[in-house]
Amino acid sequence: MNFDTLHIVFVASTLFFMLLSIIFLIKYLKANKKSKKQIQKIKKNFGKEINYLQKEIERQNFLINQLKTKSPQTKKAPKVSTSTNGAIRDNKSETQIKPVENQRFEDKNKKLWELSLALHKEKEKIDRVKKEIEFRHNEVTKSINYAQRIQKALLPGEETFKECPYEHFIFFSPRDIVSGDFYWLKQIGDYTAVVAADCTGHGVPGAFMSVLGISFLNDIFGRNKIYSAKEVLEKMRQMMKNSFHYNGNTKKFKSSDGIDMALAIINNKTLALDFSGANNPLYIIRNNELIILKATRNPVGNYPFEKPFESEQINLQKGDRLYMFSDGFIDQFGGKKGRKFLKKNFQRLLLHIAKENLPMEEEKEILSIALHEWIGKKYKQVDDILVLGMKI
Repeated sequence: MNFDTLHIVFVASTLFFMLLSIIFLIKYLKANKKSKKQIQKIKKNFGKEINYLQKEIERQNFLINQLKTKSPQTKKAPKVSTSTNGAIRDNKSETQIKPVENQRFEDKNKKLWELSLALHKEKEKIDRVKKEIEFRHNEVTKSINYAQRIQKALLPGEETFKECPYEHFIFFSPRDIVSGDFYWLKQIGDYTAVVAADCTGHGVPGAFMSVLGISFLNDIFGRNKIYSAKEVLEKMRQMMKNSFHYNGNTKKFKSSDGIDMALAIINNKTLALDFSGANNPLYIIRNNELIILKATRNPVGNYPFEKPFESEQINLQKGDRLYMFSDGFIDQFGGKKGRKFLKKNFQRLLLHIAKENLPMEEEKEILSIALHEWIGKKYKQVDDILVLGMKI
């Protein structure tokens, strides 16, 4: 069994395992939603019954008190009183009301007791459902945590980045346990290929796409052959279509299924950079000025208005700082008005950091602090966040 076959088996088993995680997660969400509706319904009905019974108890207590205050008069000779309309009322008739009212009061108490027993049984049933949901949730969480380990194993490790000749940092903050963003790096002879990518969705669905993206890159660069950056994106687009069984019928393939990414291939001897982007640009800061290498407005995948990927070449200089990123940082809500961070603010932040000429790891810390201050305690992270920096 050669390397390619092992790799395919590993990817297939990973995808199957993550699919099972999605199925368990969907079942858990459905059961949780059903139990919540049942609890709300029981609470609502019980609340109505309690209010009704409380009013009845108050009315019965009032009548009993009224009868008690009039009970001494029953020992005396009956008195005849005349009502406003001239009708004659005998006080003895009031004493006959007492046993009737007491019976009604006992019936209401019995009904309240029966309702309490029914509620207790429903509570036990809900507790059983809750325990089952918690068990399933724990099982799904364990599966997703294991999927996280698999995803981390596919991402380049410390040993890979030690081979990189450039100082760098990776600010990687998944929104969920697993991420739809991924980074990738490979040394091929005198060349360094580096990628920052943002897949459709986040969480488990995004992680599926990231596994495909990493597998495609490993396959393309597997034979240590150097392609131009735009050729790599074109090959990935075709492989994505083949994976989704796209055969010209756009109805079977959603335009949102794809990967936004930035790919840079650097000649380590001449410092010539070849860049191609799918919706994601590359920022270069040189002498406190921002240079933007624009991306092609197409994802790696099927797209209704598909056009060929373009590439840009530039000769890097010592001291240049390169930044590749997903849209998570830019689209994060926060601040006093709850707005997005926006692209211009992100550019200003990078320029301010680069101006200080700090080590790359300190730049990462500043980005992390800025993000947490922007989000604050009021808002939550809305997407996976990835920023990759490199100093020449």
